Amino acid sequence: MKELYSALLQLQEFDDEIARAQARLSEFAPQIQELRGPVSGLEKEVELARTRLDELRVQQKKLEQGAENKREKLRVYQERVEKSRSIRDEAATRTEMDLIRRAVEAEIAEAQDTAEQTRRADMKLDDLVKALARAQEDVAPRQQEVEGQRAEAAAALKILKDKRNNAALRLDKAAVRLYERVRSGKRKRALAPLTKDGACGSCYNVLPPQEQSEIRQGTALRRCEACGVILYPTD
Repeated sequence: MKELYSALLQLQEFDDEIARAQARLSEFAPQIQELRGPVSGLEKEVELARTRLDELRVQQKKLEQGAENKREKLRVYQERVEKSRSIRDEAATRTEMDLIRRAVEAEIAEAQDTAEQTRRADMKLDDLVKALARAQEDVAPRQQEVEGQRAEAAAALKILKDKRNNAALRLDKAAVRLYERVRSGKRKRALAPLTKDGACGSCYNVLPPQEQSEIRQGTALRRCEACGVILYPTD
């Protein structure tokens, strides 16, 4: 039984080390996020600027196509005027042509305005892309350093978990199940010593003499009735 207590304590040490390693690993994500703050902000700005530029280009193309369609319609009406046989038909057609011509002028003006917006948006995007490249270059060395440290911490955690699993495989399965059930509760530690006074080393609840004797003799794994930890003899 002494060997079992020792093995369970070793398992607990592994789990404590794993918990510390996991806490250490969790510290890298906010560090990298903080480092990438300026870069992430510029990435969002670049994406928004690129989307806006694409929208303006589509809008400009539609306006130019619309103006061209109306010009074609004007040519059709012009042919109709030339072929018109009555003054009334000619007058109606010319009225329609005037409306279309004003619509063409308005569409051309809007297309020119959109073209200017597109030019400015293109320049803004170019400036943002350059700023993003500079920000990425500035943060790259420190980010690579932190990511390297995170990779080392992740590798160390994996080694600890492998060692822990190998240790658990060599133990009595029932004892491991009990240990893991206790540790899965609110308490982080599954084992605590039985003090010389016969009290639980975790919550200091005094155990009945019979249970104290069983723990000291190592006849079976016993848990504290008050806090639930597995108790082991200090000697």
